[in-house]
Amino acid sequence: MYRELTTKIRKSLREQWFYHVIVGMIFLIYVAIVVIGNGIFLDDVVKILGFLFLLTGIGNLIYSFSGIGEKEFHWGEIFFWGILESFSGFLLLSNKLLIAERNLIEEVSLAIEKVTATKVELQGYIVIFYIGTFLTFRGISHIVTKIYEPEGITHNKTLIVIKRVLILDGFIDFIFGVVVTLSMYLAQGIFYYILLIYILMTSILTIIFGLASKYSLKVEKIEEEKEIKEINN
Repeated sequence: MYRELTTKIRKSLREQWFYHVIVGMIFLIYVAIVVIGNGIFLDDVVKILGFLFLLTGIGNLIYSFSGIGEKEFHWGEIFFWGILESFSGFLLLSNKLLIAERNLIEEVSLAIEKVTATKVELQGYIVIFYIGTFLTFRGISHIVTKIYEPEGITHNKTLIVIKRVLILDGFIDFIFGVVVTLSMYLAQGIFYYILLIYILMTSILTIIFGLASKYSLKVEKIEEEKEIKEINN
């Protein structure tokens, strides 16, 4: 059972490792342009994050199909997050949250002003809260799912690489989710810079994931050929 599952996953990774490298490079180039250009395009960081969520979601949807029906693979969780990531990416790219925010802010601000006699600026808080909450819960999901994954499927070197990278990715998501949420209360001005750093780290991790998958698959292939040769001899 586990052998069939790992065969499916390895085939999927063999076809997709380059996708992860390309996606990581695209966002790494964006970060480099912002840094070298002294903040140019920094205002677009929310849409860039939406684009990252969208591509990640599409990748997870495709990846989930490689182990569909196998509960040990947690394909349902991967599929669920693929849908949620794609939906979140669409929300950020289409400005749906900003439109909803404008309609809500006027009513909430007026209500607060009537009670406290103080004008409150709430612009941008819904977007920050959504991104922070999304990253926090995605991080928790990745950490818990992978830490308590059945030991049987982690004997495979490729799956061990995937597990470790996803756990690290979970911790990064969780930490940045908390930091993003706190920026809403502490210093909203650093929100864009927090997202930029998050995109940088996620880009690097995505590239590492792609290259590590390719390398581990290559090592496994060499070991399998060696075992076959020893059996034949």
